[in-house]
Amino acid sequence: FGRVQLKYYPKQMADIQKCMNYFCDCIESLPGLRPIRPAKDSGSTRGGWYFPTCHYVPAELGGLSVQRFAQAVLAEGAPCAAGCNKPLHTHPLFHEMDVYGHGKPTRLAHLPDGVDVRQGLGSLPVTEGINAGVIIIPWFKHFRKDVIDRYVAAYKKVIDHHAALLGDDR
Repeated sequence: FGRVQLKYYPKQMADIQKCMNYFCDCIESLPGLRPIRPAKDSGSTRGGWYFPTCHYVPAELGGLSVQRFAQAVLAEGAPCAAGCNKPLHTHPLFHEMDVYGHGKPTRLAHLPDGVDVRQGLGSLPVTEGINAGVIIIPWFKHFRKDVIDRYVAAYKKVIDHHAALLGDDR
């Protein structure tokens, strides 16, 4: 199955690149948004653009939170989500899980009693703050300019009217 699918890979990557670069070209001049993508001349496909993200700069939108921005874009009918992956140092695997049945978290299982190397909330403030400055943007597989343009319009509308969203932003 995989070998058969590989013959379609170059065309699929080219289609995704075209879509995603078009979307990013459209939003990169908007205040508050900085698409995360490889340089156009790098030859990188960004792994098919799995999990595409964008830097969100709240200071350029009056301090509008990433959560409120994402809610507003969703309300306009375009995909958008606040944040990205949870910081790994806060994951239960590294704090609580006893994977091999040692009677204590696996991360501590082979350390002397009383030694705790777990890093809780607040221990890596830069890492923990990343989610306030990242949004998940739509992923396009097929170049449907009308759909992409509609999503761009939703992002632009929210940005154009961001001041009206500040009042109910928690």
